[in-house]
This record gives sequence, C-alpha cells and structure tokens, in this order.
Amino acid sequence: MIASERRRHILKRVNERQAIETQDLALELGVSAMTIRRDIKLLEQEGFIRQTYGGASVQVARSIELSFNARVLEHAEHKRRIGAYAAGLIGSGQTVFLGPGTTTAHVAQLLPAHPHLTVVTASLSHASLLRSRNIRVLVIGGTLVADELYMTGSLARGAVEKLYADVCLIGASGVDLDIGLTEMDLELAALHHTMMTRSAQTVVLADHSKFGYRAPAVVAPVSEVDLLITDQLPQAQFEAYQAAGVLLRVLEDPTTQTETASQRVLAGVS
Repeated sequence: MIASERRRHILKRVNERQAIETQDLALELGVSAMTIRRDIKLLEQEGFIRQTYGGASVQVARSIELSFNARVLEHAEHKRRIGAYAAGLIGSGQTVFLGPGTTTAHVAQLLPAHPHLTVVTASLSHASLLRSRNIRVLVIGGTLVADELYMTGSLARGAVEKLYADVCLIGASGVDLDIGLTEMDLELAALHHTMMTRSAQTVVLADHSKFGYRAPAVVAPVSEVDLLITDQLPQAQFEAYQAAGVLLRVLEDPTTQTETASQRVLAGVS
C-alpha cells in the first residue's frame, strides 16, 4: 500500500471510530508503528486529525470533512501552498466569497483572523474551520450536496446576489485557455459564476493537475479572472496564458521560490 492510500485508510478509520491506536493500525496495515506515527504527524500538520498519546483522534474543526472523499489528499502539499498564498492576500475589513473545494479548504484553515473580516461561504466544513478561529462567517443556504457538505441551487445563488465582496476565492475542476474555468457540477459552476459577478476581484486557486482539463460545466472564461494561483506550469503553457493577458502566480518549491514577471499586487488586497 502506497503512502497516500495508507493515509486515506487512516482517515477512514478515524472517521469511523473517532479515535485510533497506532499499534492497531500498524498490525492492520502490515507496517511498522513508526510508519503510522509519521503518517499521523503529516495528517496532523494538514489539520485533519489530532495526535494523541499512542494514536490520533478527530480534529474537531475538520471532523465535518472526514466523510472522506479521495480528492482530499491528492496534491495535498501543492494545495496547501496555494491556499497559504491566497490566505496571505486577504486583509482586515474585507468581505470574501470563499468557494467550496479541497484547495480553498486550506484558505479556511490558514486565513488569519483579521479584525472586521467577513467570509461568505456555501461550505459547511469551511465555515466550521473559520469559526474555530473566531472569524466572522456568513453561511449561504440552499440545497445540500451531502458528500461534500456545501450548498448550491437557486437559494444559494439568490443569497450571493444580495451581497458584494472585495475578493472571490474559488477553485476549479479544470482550467483551459479556450474553454475557461470548468466544474464537474452545473450547480456549483453557476454558484461560482455568481460569486465572480458579485465581487470586485476574482482569484482562482488551481494546482497543476487542473490545467488542460475540461470538465463539463463552464464557469467563466479565464479572461474574467484577476489572478490565477498555481504550483507549477510548463514554460510553454505559462507563456500562452501570459500572452492571453491572464495574470498568473506560479508557486515553485519554497526553497527556490522567486517572483515571476506575471505577479502583481491586487488593488485593495493586502
């Protein structure tokens, strides 16, 4: 069993039992207790569980997400870097639309509790994370998507249409120069588009695996995005997006990270 599968198994067991023992998991998976402890430490750093003496328990702020889906650990470190960078763009006194998703979950986890900051989200799990750090949250109502715990539908879009945000932070299932931003779900695509139209600026968070993929539901052209944050991009693709006027921030490995010519500070975003 590879490491990512092992960690998914650990999260599944925590979700089922609320607590696990290191030695029990080691026997179950046929690995050493040291290997399980390393896995638990990594999952704790990601905010999913809390390490305890001899094992791990549910991290309360994220227990709502542990009805686990396989996307959570895919490209987790890349998503964390993207989320951390996006969280650093937000300043005091702003209103932020935060879309559902595994990358935006890192924004919810890492966003500083600025004075007078308001986050509007359709994600119950994001709301739980934000409120655990005393950030003011407005939760959008609507039709619940049970597997991922966010709201969609006409009620959700209607609520967003009554608000206005300084910044919209959303993820995407696919990013393509010709087709634009896309999602797997039509209702989520419509909600993201409404958030974009009711915001001064739109920031899209997408790891490298999303580029070139075309999901069935179109959100908007990439030309309507103010900043696109990703973790890596081939030079040819970078130049193509740049030539099309798309503003990119490519986050390389933090030990070698440099500013790219495409980066600029968003007006009104600290």
